[in-house]
Order: sequence, then structure tokens, then C-alpha cells
Amino acid sequence: MKNNRLRIRLFAPLLAGALFFFAPAAGVRSADPAAQSSEKTAAVLSSEGERDEVPVVGKAGFMTAGKAIGLLPEQTAAGKTGAARNGRIPRGVTVDGAPVGGMTKKKAKEFLRKLREPLPTLTVHTPAGDYCFSRPQIGFSDNLDELLSAAVRGGNYQTEIRYFLNGPETQAEYICANNALSALDAEVVFSREGFSYEESREGIVCDKERLKKEIAESLAAGPVSDGEGGARFSDVTLHTRTQKPAKTLADAKRGTKKISSFSTFFNSGDKGRTGNISLAASRIDGRTILPGEEFSFNAVVGERTKANGFGEAKVIKDGEFIVGVGGGVCQVSTTLYNAAVLAGLKITARKPHSLAVHYVEPSRDAMVSSVTDFRFRNTHSYPVYLSLKVKGEQITATFYGVDEGYRYEIVSVTTGEIPPPDPIEKKGDYEGVIREGKPGIRSEAYLETYRYGKLLKREKLRTDSYAPVRGIVGVLREKAALPQNQEN
Repeated sequence: MKNNRLRIRLFAPLLAGALFFFAPAAGVRSADPAAQSSEKTAAVLSSEGERDEVPVVGKAGFMTAGKAIGLLPEQTAAGKTGAARNGRIPRGVTVDGAPVGGMTKKKAKEFLRKLREPLPTLTVHTPAGDYCFSRPQIGFSDNLDELLSAAVRGGNYQTEIRYFLNGPETQAEYICANNALSALDAEVVFSREGFSYEESREGIVCDKERLKKEIAESLAAGPVSDGEGGARFSDVTLHTRTQKPAKTLADAKRGTKKISSFSTFFNSGDKGRTGNISLAASRIDGRTILPGEEFSFNAVVGERTKANGFGEAKVIKDGEFIVGVGGGVCQVSTTLYNAAVLAGLKITARKPHSLAVHYVEPSRDAMVSSVTDFRFRNTHSYPVYLSLKVKGEQITATFYGVDEGYRYEIVSVTTGEIPPPDPIEKKGDYEGVIREGKPGIRSEAYLETYRYGKLLKREKLRTDSYAPVRGIVGVLREKAALPQNQEN
């Protein structure tokens, strides 16, 4: 009995020391009220070798059992400085205010990115309406991989997120295409009926580069509160400017002033000639000749044939006036020639008649035939509009364009005559003059150029000569048969 008491006395100090050794120090009492509850947690290895937090019962104020009695293996450096080697995120880690401790990196990324949904919207205001962009037009990248890999126990982290618009060039072009408007110039519409006009229209030009820049800036700045508990990106407004048309209605009308006009006259009683003049004029009337364009009389009027609508009238052939198809058409070309010269246009092909004509002065005519064309070129910087009208016994060619103050005058000068040859005798039932002989003409034409009434220059246009007309004398057949010295 004494020996048993002695043993108890000897073991008691050892037991007391052991209890003292395992008892927590006063300084490790938790300040967290939750830590003072009777249920505690201690990190232990799971059946898969991963660390889990499990409830541990202990006395209030004491450390968790795992820390107090060393139930866990020795803590690794990874548990203090980064994600555990077993792939779990250290305990107590929060990212963007959300706890992710104990999760795998994959689950944590899914969890955190799910919290961001839905993505904030970006609104672009335009004159054509608003365009709202969200996912998938708006994408993002973040640093979650790096952040979670480097997370330490108890760390609190904020994700760095970069938002961007997918296909910014395409999106900006689409917005601008729906807002841009091409400026339209006023247009002149010219026909046989005269002039009409199409109004000009202002255009809208979009600043596409500025739009892309401001969208990128709004996304880079990150979401802001939408005032209703949600988030959005700052709105962006498409900047546009007005594009003025190059030609206004007033500009168009300034290009339709009368710049020349010339008329000739004919006998309307000659139906064949009148019909030919009217037909040729109608095919030319209402033409627009653009800058640099050359006008061809034969190409526009066509062949002078019955199949092409022309009738018979007097024509000149081999120095004689005879009946032929298309007579009178040369009066149309001559009228047009004079109007073209008076409009300051460049004559590129012109020939005189073989005989002088009655409807213009010498060196002011322009003959056309199946092999001879009359052509001119518009050397002005603006279009010219051609009207060719037949009214009563008058045909008038008029050119319209920009009045630059120039006026032209053609001066015809007869420089000499060509005597007719001796008349020929024509045997028949008539005695006397059948056709008077007519002298030919040598002539020149000069062009005088004026501007605002002041003579600028005088230049020779051309020199021509027109054949004389041989006379015809009628001789009776009976007298022609008698001997010259026959006596009665």
C-alpha cells in the first residue's frame, strides 16, 4: 500500500507536467466569436490524400485539435506561399470578395466567372439608333490562373480583367454603314423637252477611328453602376459630321446658261427638204456633250437613205443640183457648225460645199455626205447641252453651258470671184438661156473672240473656194439642122 502511494506520488508530477505541456497558452485564444463554440474544425487528410476541413469538438478558447495535438502531417511550404501541391486552393482565400478556399483551381475559376454573368452591356448611341453590345460581342481576359496559383492562406485578391470588343473593325464598319450617307450633287437632266433638275443632298460622314478608340476606352475603364443594382460600361456616342455636296442646285443651274445660238431659214413649201431637215434635227436635239467628248454628225443622224426615213430633195452632185435622197440635211449640219463655233467648241472635221449655198455666207457652211462627216469636240471643262429645233421655216441650234463671259463672232470675207466657163448649148424645143452662169467665190472666215464686250483676238478660221456655175443655153433642134450658109 505504501509502495502504491509512492508510485502515485511519483507519477502525479509527471502527469501534471504532461497536461501542462499539451495545454494551450493563454495568448492563442481566438478573438472570433465563432471560434469560441464547442465545435471546431481541423484540417486532416482525406481518403484521397487531400486536405479537408472537418469539424472537431473542443473546449471553448482552445486551438483547433489539429493545431493543438498535431493530428495533421507537417505543413508544407506550399501551404504558406501558394496553392497546395494537391491542387486545392489554401484555406481562407477570397477572390473578388468570394471565398474559394479548399476549391480546386478549375472549380474556383468556374465559380468566379459565373459570378460575373451576365456581362455588362455597352451602348453606342448613333443618329440611326442605339447599338447594345454584350456577350459574345464583348469578350474578356483575366489573370485568374496566375492569381490562384500564387494565392496564400487567408489572402484576399482582386482579379485583373480586360474587356474587349470582338472584331472592333467589323463592328465599327457596321455601325458606320448604317449611319453614313453619301452626299449627292445636284444633277442636270436634259432632253428634247428642255431642262429639269435633281436637288442636292448633304451627306453624313462617321468618325470610325474615334468610335473604335472610345469603345476601347469604355471597356478598359471597366463597368460602372447602372443605378439599378447592376453594372454597365460607359455609353459611347458615334461622332458624325455633315458632308456638303460638291454641286448645289444653284451650281447646276449656272451650268445651263445659253452660250450660243444660230438660225437658218428654208422654204417650208418644199416638203421633201423640210421633212429631211426636221428628221435630222430631231435626232440631234436634246444631246449632252461631256467634256472631252467628240460629236459626230453622221454617227448621230445616220445614213441618208429611204430605209432610214429620209426623202428626196435637191442635192449637189458633181457640181450640179440634182434630186437625191437626203436633200436639206447639209443645212442642219451648217446650222450646227455655226452654233458650235460661236460656243467656243473645237471643230475637228468640216468641209465646204462644192457650190456656194444660199442659207449662209461663204466659209460658214459645213457639208456632209456618206463619206464626209462634220465633227466637233467639247474642249470646255463642263458639259454642253445641244438643242436643235425646227419651227416654221427656221431651224435653230442652241448650246447651253457655263457662261464665262466669252462671245464669238464669225466674219465672212469674199476675197475674189472665179469666172464661170462658157455656157453649154442644150438642143431641144426651147431657145434661150436655160440657166445663167454664176461666178465661183473665194472666201475666208475669221473668228473674233470677245470677253465682257472687249475684243481679245481675231483669227482666221479657214479659206474656201466655191466652184462657178456654168450657164446653159437652149438651141432649137430645127435650126441646129440647117446649113449655116443656106440661102432661101
